[in-house]
Amino acid sequence: MLNKDFYALLDAELQQIQQKYAEDPFLKKHHKAPTNQRAYAFLIWFLEFYARKTGYASYITEGDGDASCDIVFSLSDQHGKPIFYIVQSKWRNAKNAELPSSKDEILKALSDFSAILHREKQVQPPLLQEKLRELYKHINENGELRFIFLSLSVYAGDADDNIRAFEKEHPHTSVKIIDLPRIKIDYIDRQYKEIKPNNPFETYKDPEENPLKLAIVQQGGRVQIDAPYQSYVFLVRPKALWQLFKDYGFLLFHKNIRNPLLQSSFNKEIEKTALENPANFWYYNNGITAITYLMPKAINKQATVLDLLGLQVINGAQTIHAIYSAYEQASEARRQRMDAEVLVTFRLLKSGGKEFDLRVSRFTNSQNPTEDRDFFANDEVQLRLQNESFATPIWYEKRRGEFRHLPAGVVSVSNAELAAMYICYYLQMPFLLPNIKSAKLSQNIDLCFALREEHPEGIYEQVFNEQTEYKDMLAAYIVYDLIATTTKVSFPNIEEFKNNSFNFLYSNFSFAVPAFRLICEKYMLAKGWKGKKVSEFIVEEFGKNGILPCLCAYTLVQFLTYTKSLEGDKKLDFVLLRQKAFTEFMNALAKENFSAAEAEMPLDKSPLRHMNLLAAQIRS
Repeated sequence: MLNKDFYALLDAELQQIQQKYAEDPFLKKHHKAPTNQRAYAFLIWFLEFYARKTGYASYITEGDGDASCDIVFSLSDQHGKPIFYIVQSKWRNAKNAELPSSKDEILKALSDFSAILHREKQVQPPLLQEKLRELYKHINENGELRFIFLSLSVYAGDADDNIRAFEKEHPHTSVKIIDLPRIKIDYIDRQYKEIKPNNPFETYKDPEENPLKLAIVQQGGRVQIDAPYQSYVFLVRPKALWQLFKDYGFLLFHKNIRNPLLQSSFNKEIEKTALENPANFWYYNNGITAITYLMPKAINKQATVLDLLGLQVINGAQTIHAIYSAYEQASEARRQRMDAEVLVTFRLLKSGGKEFDLRVSRFTNSQNPTEDRDFFANDEVQLRLQNESFATPIWYEKRRGEFRHLPAGVVSVSNAELAAMYICYYLQMPFLLPNIKSAKLSQNIDLCFALREEHPEGIYEQVFNEQTEYKDMLAAYIVYDLIATTTKVSFPNIEEFKNNSFNFLYSNFSFAVPAFRLICEKYMLAKGWKGKKVSEFIVEEFGKNGILPCLCAYTLVQFLTYTKSLEGDKKLDFVLLRQKAFTEFMNALAKENFSAAEAEMPLDKSPLRHMNLLAAQIRS
């Protein structure tokens, strides 16, 4: 989804807000000023989407006499301490939304924030005056303060140093930039994945890095394992799980292969059992598995609370979130009944290192359908690649089935498929694919998602690292699509080649992907285009019905010409994509003189025609 497409979607929701609150005094006053109305509707949308506030009127302080404090309100953190939020909003029309936020805009906002802190801001709106009086009382009590610059534009990051300097100068104060791409990612999480997005109004400590307390039930005993890794099996009550999620939120599940869904029939059943049939809960539920980094040296049989350092739930995210939701909505009487009757098995393991933790996660989730890639879904590189993909109509699926819905014009492609395409196109190693396929079939391991320390042939770190960019994966996807389309056009009766050694050409396009990239580079060189990367060229040209189909046909002609000259074992070796044969072909292709003019012929005179002639020769 391009930013402009998301802007149109968001703008439609803002129009609905304007209609819903048509009697709002501000909207009525500015009925002839659509820009002012949209900006105001954007504030309402922001409060409803992130803060889940419906009574917006008491929070929006925007008025004709002030524009630096659009929203002022306080919320309590998970420990009950109040935090004041001040939001300054910058609405932009569709034409300007994709332009970067200017550094001057950020510096102006920081200047306004500073004036508020130093009580230099002269304000007129009565509601804002009242809110600032509350704010200054909060500051006098050394309270925490957060400024949010909300903008329908793209933040380029050029004011980061200024923001850090501001935060250093003002302790207990932080600044967040929420721009169009960030809003889009959060919107996708909620609308298309049905998971709760990161909320700027919620703060959680990292449960992996901080000490925490866990209330347990032993009832006269527990299961204890001392070697090779210290482990316990306890029972816990709903209140303990509710408190865990209340304190740490979704950060509890950072190493879980799946996050709990906001709307799920499975979760609803768990909630229903906890609320309506609590005594049977333990019998119906598989329990929870968690890893800690520092276990107490000893736990006596009368202990009811454990002090832990670091905790990650690696199986049971649905259970915890469902119990949290049920407990949160329950009356005090229902809570007491739940805590009296509901018991949940809690397996607590001491971490045995990255490889051990990954294996535990893999095997404890084996009762549910999983794929190797699921266990890497929360890696930083996977998150980054997916976020980059949201600026395109091809979305990167990092976890199987994570997109519950897709907007019109968008398709999702699994990271497993994209990884294979990337290996061929960017890493130029198509000869790896048969190995990956055979390993997966024989050992049930996808080597693209196997660490080297886990499997001697694992290539996860080779494929996914800091240098891996989504634009290269997108280009690889486009190349595969082009080659598949061109092959089908040239050879409509693929069944005829079932007994031909060239059948591999039509059933697996891996051989042509790196060759296509080389042809594109030669074409760009012939045209004198310097400074542009080949992936950018492919992405920009895709869908224009121009040069890419011709270059694709040219690539296939070169391949067929080369393989037709081979005989015997050499031909078979090449078809099976052995590394030596592939290297020989690429070296021969690199020496070919390439005419940019030839590739730009009309389609009826292009290499596509010659390819059909070669196909006829192969048939004969």
